[in-house]
Amino acid sequence: MLVCELTTYRSLPSAEKREEHISYLRCVGARGKLALSGRFADAKGALIIWRVNSLTEAEELARGDPYYQAGLIDYQLREWNLSIKFPENLE
Repeated sequence: MLVCELTTYRSLPSAEKREEHISYLRCVGARGKLALSGRFADAKGALIIWRVNSLTEAEELARGDPYYQAGLIDYQLREWNLSIKFPENLE
């Protein structure tokens, strides 16, 4: 199951908090639970695509993010059905 997390920043994170966030995502990714992640070009939020077994698992991962724990973001989770995939086009 894929779940999209749409985040919006309440306030911009410090460099230290960003390092914690990236480290967290890398650890989750190493466990096979993260498909994609990135900040929007306008720096007002980000998109994370979780590879999970349930919406509850995605909720637990989102709440474990140092950004969320520090009160820096709000987020919304939505289950996503992948229809078309062109992996050779992903950079």
